[in-house]
Amino acid sequence: NLPGFPELRQGPHAVLTVEDTGCGIPEEQVDQIFDPYYSTRDNHEGSGLGLAVVRSIVSSCNGCIRVNSESGRGTRFRVYLPLALPDPD
Repeated sequence: NLPGFPELRQGPHAVLTVEDTGCGIPEEQVDQIFDPYYSTRDNHEGSGLGLAVVRSIVSSCNGCIRVNSESGRGTRFRVYLPLALPDPD
């Protein structure tokens, strides 16, 4: 396993970074954002399934997601996915 990433296998990984400069996620909510149906929106604005589905897809590909957020400064998501290397024929 890679240091700090016990869920990842050894080998090269691609990293997709998505970040914003919005209001950030309050620290007490960061651990909940991947829970199904968790949302900070009003009921009529969305179901909250988005991040739970994304995490499930990334996990099924043997990857992982890391989130860093700072209130008032924005949020950064990093998606780590293992690279599929061609067979050396």
